[in-house]
Amino acid sequence: MKFSVKKILGVGLAFGLTALNLGAQSATQFGNLPLWFEAERAGQFTAHASDSEFTISSGGAEFALAKKNGQKASGHLQFVGANPAARIIGSQQLSGTINYLFGSQSDQWRTGVSTYGRVQVENIYPGVNVIYYGNRQKLEYDLNLAAGVNPSVIALRFDGAENISLNPQGELVIHFPSGDMRQHPPVAYQTIRGKRQEIAASYKILDTHTAAFALGPYQQSEPLVIDPVLTYSTYFGGNDGDIAWAVAVNPIDGSMYVAGSTFSTKNTNNQPTMTVSTPGAWQTNYLGGKVTGDAFIARFDNSGTNLIYATYLGGNGNDGVSSLAVDNAGNAFLAGYTDSTNFPTTNALYPHISGKVNQHTKSYAEDAFVTELNPAGNGLVYSTYLGGNSMDAAFGIALDDAGDVFVTGYTFSTNFPVTPGAYQPQLGCSNTVYINANAFVAEISAGGSSLNYSTFLGGTNFDKGRAIAYNNGKLFVAGYTASTNFPIFSAILGTNIVWTNHLSKKVSGTNQPYDVVITNYFTGDLLNGVSTNKDKKYYLADDAFVTAFTVAAPTNLTLLYSTFLGGTNGDQATGIAADADGNAYVSGFTTSTNFPDTVTEVIGSYIHTNTDRNALNYVTNGFLTKIQWDGTNASFGYSAMFGGKGGDVANGVVLDADNNAYVIGTANSTNYPTYNTYGDLSPTNHYIKKRFKNDVVVTAFNADASALLFSAYLGGYDNDYGNAIAVDPVGNLYLAGQTISTNFPTISAFQNRINDKKKTDMFVAKITQFVPPVPNLVIAPATIKPSVQSKVGGAQPPLKSGIHLQWQMFPANYAVESSSDMSHWQPSPVSPTYSNAWYHVVLPTTNSVGFFRLHKR
Repeated sequence: MKFSVKKILGVGLAFGLTALNLGAQSATQFGNLPLWFEAERAGQFTAHASDSEFTISSGGAEFALAKKNGQKASGHLQFVGANPAARIIGSQQLSGTINYLFGSQSDQWRTGVSTYGRVQVENIYPGVNVIYYGNRQKLEYDLNLAAGVNPSVIALRFDGAENISLNPQGELVIHFPSGDMRQHPPVAYQTIRGKRQEIAASYKILDTHTAAFALGPYQQSEPLVIDPVLTYSTYFGGNDGDIAWAVAVNPIDGSMYVAGSTFSTKNTNNQPTMTVSTPGAWQTNYLGGKVTGDAFIARFDNSGTNLIYATYLGGNGNDGVSSLAVDNAGNAFLAGYTDSTNFPTTNALYPHISGKVNQHTKSYAEDAFVTELNPAGNGLVYSTYLGGNSMDAAFGIALDDAGDVFVTGYTFSTNFPVTPGAYQPQLGCSNTVYINANAFVAEISAGGSSLNYSTFLGGTNFDKGRAIAYNNGKLFVAGYTASTNFPIFSAILGTNIVWTNHLSKKVSGTNQPYDVVITNYFTGDLLNGVSTNKDKKYYLADDAFVTAFTVAAPTNLTLLYSTFLGGTNGDQATGIAADADGNAYVSGFTTSTNFPDTVTEVIGSYIHTNTDRNALNYVTNGFLTKIQWDGTNASFGYSAMFGGKGGDVANGVVLDADNNAYVIGTANSTNYPTYNTYGDLSPTNHYIKKRFKNDVVVTAFNADASALLFSAYLGGYDNDYGNAIAVDPVGNLYLAGQTISTNFPTISAFQNRINDKKKTDMFVAKITQFVPPVPNLVIAPATIKPSVQSKVGGAQPPLKSGIHLQWQMFPANYAVESSSDMSHWQPSPVSPTYSNAWYHVVLPTTNSVGFFRLHKR
């Protein structure tokens, strides 16, 4: 359930049921600042906004709301019969403190006031906890009920209001002299053996100021799930091809950053909102080359409809951003690749390109680059090349709390810059063969003033760092390797590299030559392949790897563990996230039928039985693996392989505050596992009678992967690719990628259509998780006149003879069921019709059943 404010400009409190969990949110605007809680004194916390204030105590919340015209309303939400000794604590302590310095008497000042992201009241009723938290412009709270607790123990009293009532839509309306607050009808459902089951839920009025909950039968031991909703989605691009490879979100104001590469040189003439660069940006002119074009970065506000800035970032060659991070101040940190000799540099450690001219292509070998762009997008804090005399590229970037930058990628250079005491000071492979390279790990100090640490990481074949994550003094790197002697230390047991060399028809224990090099259709990565000369069947020959370091000092990284991750075919890690306890969460894709899979009962995976394995058409599944660290050893926390019978890949993973894991990827399977879909987040692939049309896929796992939160397709009728994902502190998801679909879903769009049907555009989208309202079923007996009934709930169709049932809901995903005893329900024999924003059915007056309900299809 949610409170929304009808007249008063302020916050409304709200909630929804989890199993039970009652979650709440309001629809009012607080501006761009997040909502945090200040520790006033023992047992009390306060949250401030521009037009409201909330004081949270063990028994409820006092609130004061103000309209812009000066009208005010105040009240007290009281949990009737609550435990007066309930423990109230702040959690998710924020890094900042607040000082109140009023007057000249210092003994009256309050300094160092702690701030928190959440406040929890424990056992407000036996087995019931209340959790309050801010969602930037909202105050929200959940009521979490332990197994066996009857929700009827909860009663809500609104002191300070004139009265409360229920409207025809089932909303709880709290009436104040200056306006009303509406709390949407309660919504509850449970996941039973992997299937969603609705729970009937409604309010009941106890007296003029008090309400309680009425629920149908439910299994009290099962948790409830929050629905995902696409809250904005937009195309973004210019007059040529554009690809988004990275996305990030500012945790303070919710602004979203997207970066990648573009060939667009200008805005489209007849679409002035299609913007490649904005006036006053750092670089407003396109300078790029013919292979990848220019790098770019753009920043949107938290609505997704306003572009704060967009800028090119590149020189006269080929440039691209592969990875992106953002600090609390709004500075953007970019990592990527360039072969431009005039790539923009400022305060550079290496101001000139290090790569030598390739005698065959007559172009420079690419260097990695690292750049910090200021919050306005009009100045560089620093920007530097990073590389040696051969090819180098960065693919992952991460920040620590001090503003130091960690990057990973690959290097073919024997003279890639390394620091004294590096874990691996030399290139581990011969760079005379094009497919030989090592991964690297480097740390650049805040402000770009020094190279704190840099090391090679690899064996005698091809190794690539794809992603990097930092948390609480630990650094994690993920990628893939074809080296059987990749550095391994304290590895997970049973994860030695094993892949089949089909030239010799035996399991390879030593480094073997390859007879083909293929390009991965989904990611553009160079892969190492082996084949038989007879049937031309191609197999990938890589294992994923995960390497962890302890950041002991700014110039000292100590190896914690390093392990292979994979099966007997090809496996690649594409993304990594880390929690504060030292656990790593790795995403990627696999062609191995024996990839570690510990949660097949949660999300099904398909054995790769497709025999049509050519270079661009092979069967893959995505994977998500949690590598657990107990302080001494690494082990599997869980590992999930998931996908359909086509080509499906996972391209990135992020964690929310509760360690729920969200994976983005691309799928051309029509049977990719979906769950708890809603609206444009679809249960089906959007292709039309054509093979290999890809959709974006997003899959969300709970903290221990014992259940899915949701899993859905997102896309149009042509190819769409999910490349990057980010999450804000309250669990909203931000997606970015590439689309050539002319009907990609758009909501609150900055750009509502593709710029050129023959080119590609980027897309950016936001998913908010919330509890959707259940429509209220209105029963209107035939004796009620149409003129009277039309006053209830707005315009309605004329009444016909019979029992008239009607409800409002979009989309039309509810159906009427009837029963004579409320234990056996049957679908209504009459199909609903729609008019004037209402769905309605009319049953004959001879109908014998007397009970009706709406049931979600």
